Amino acid sequence: MSRRKVPDRNALPSIIKIGIAEYTLIHWDPLEAEAARCNGECNIFTFEIRVRTDMPDSLFAEILEHEINHGCWAAAKLKGRASEETVVNRLTPIQIAARRDNPEIYAWIDRAIAQKV
Repeated sequence: MSRRKVPDRNALPSIIKIGIAEYTLIHWDPLEAEAARCNGECNIFTFEIRVRTDMPDSLFAEILEHEINHGCWAAAKLKGRASEETVVNRLTPIQIAARRDNPEIYAWIDRAIAQKV
């Protein structure tokens, strides 16, 4: 297996398109993240996705993907008690569109998760 170097995450696009919304990717200061007691967050009101910067690339990628999925959940207008099949059926086209509309973000995620922590 070839080990390609993961491009600098600071060079990622600053805009992530999810559904009709455009989220700003914020590289989150670790002290602010610690104060908020989380590694990442997706704010569906301010359209911001924050990911803590002091993580290895593979964990940063996982957190970024997780926060994008929160944006997909909001775009699909899912309720908290939706059944698994409903969730999968509604999220799949939005997640596919998010991958299509953000190729640099997902290319980076794919390379980052291939790395060992």
